[in-house]
Amino acid sequence: MDAFANSPRSLELDVRYRAPELAAWCGTLTVAGMIRSQVQLDWVAPTWALLVVALAAIAWRSGQRVFVQQSVVLSFVVLFRAGTHNFYERSYFLSPAGYSRALTVGTTVALSFAGLAFAFRVREAPAGEVTGGRLRRAVRFVARRPEQVFFFCALVLLTALLGSEFDGGMITVAWGLEAVAIFVFALWVGERSYRLSGLGLLMLCLGKIAVVDFWQLGMRDRAITFLVLGGAITLVSILYTRKRELFQRFL
Repeated sequence: MDAFANSPRSLELDVRYRAPELAAWCGTLTVAGMIRSQVQLDWVAPTWALLVVALAAIAWRSGQRVFVQQSVVLSFVVLFRAGTHNFYERSYFLSPAGYSRALTVGTTVALSFAGLAFAFRVREAPAGEVTGGRLRRAVRFVARRPEQVFFFCALVLLTALLGSEFDGGMITVAWGLEAVAIFVFALWVGERSYRLSGLGLLMLCLGKIAVVDFWQLGMRDRAITFLVLGGAITLVSILYTRKRELFQRFL
């Protein structure tokens, strides 16, 4: 029996039924479940985000795509957990003493952005046209491009955090500064989707000014909001002018 267990046929059956991938998924689910049961509820999302970074690092060092897939799936779980618990539940129920949503969600966002260092290293180049329906193409895309999932999950959480921590025109100011930071980061890493998200956030700020801020803010707050957002748009315009050739390479 021992000889059969180590035979080439046995190993072929293991590969056929994806035993190594199944074992990896079972191990990760066990660790994630242990975190959920042992870590304080408000810190589950940040700890899972740390696990996402660890999985991306393991994928980079081992070259095994299964860990990339796990990091992508867990990134969506982190987004869901932070949204339903750290934002929603803590908005309606009494928080424990010393709880800070800015700290817990901010840590989650920081870890998600830190994971980009590994996500860029494990992404795959396009391998021709992907056949199948939209859902299948979307699944294949996120499996090949984990840096997109890491970035946009962190972006959604950061934007929601700024919107919940500030009031009135300060939300517009915070989002405007966030948009500029995203735009500069996009220039650094050369990602078109990141740059478009920064521009989209700037457009959201302009829409908020026209629909909400202009009519509800006092003169001083309105002036501060207009000044900061105007400066942010001017800075983006200057960067566009000076980096025109760079944009043409990844339009």
